[in-house]
Amino acid sequence: MKRIGLVIILVMLMIVPAGAQITWGVRGGLAYSSLVQKIDNNYQSGARFGFSVAGLAQIPLYKKLSLQPEVAFVNQGGNYLSKISDGESPELAYPKTKCNYYSILVPVNLVYTFQFTDVYFSVIAGPAVDFSLFGKMKTKENLNTDIVFGQSGEADLKTFDLGVNLGLQVEYSNFFFSVSALCGTLDRRTSKHDGESSLYQNNVTFSLGYYFRK
Repeated sequence: MKRIGLVIILVMLMIVPAGAQITWGVRGGLAYSSLVQKIDNNYQSGARFGFSVAGLAQIPLYKKLSLQPEVAFVNQGGNYLSKISDGESPELAYPKTKCNYYSILVPVNLVYTFQFTDVYFSVIAGPAVDFSLFGKMKTKENLNTDIVFGQSGEADLKTFDLGVNLGLQVEYSNFFFSVSALCGTLDRRTSKHDGESSLYQNNVTFSLGYYFRK
């Protein structure tokens, strides 16, 4: 954990332009997360509600453009199906696994902001790195087990994910509301049966936050 924190701090320092007037902020909110897969040419997603809390920095770049890196603690997960055998009913051939886990999420967003009277509207987009820490899963036998991230188990998940983050933000008097959608691009499965599809983590987050502007 100390190494992860050091890497995050170094990355933040490297992307800050010299002499930039940095605005710090915090946010927290509700996350609607889902694990998405493709089964029999149909996309399936199993969702759950979690939370996201973050500290962030807004760094001016040029006119209406700014850079906004964040460090967030996220509760996410969802449900997914694993193919066990052919020739059985869907309930038996595709048992459901429920995941509930916690991650450190580091988005680095490019923000375009325009003003209308006293209200600031922003469009946000950028990559995000997801490092999963710990969590639980419930299998078809209704047993709660720890997720062992990074190990090639039947239902365990990979540790890292790289996502694409898109969002909108409205700010008034230092307070802001934002909604963002994060789409994972890396397969989270550590192992697959024949015929199983890739598994991706997606999140939609609704947040309230505050900028510490002078």
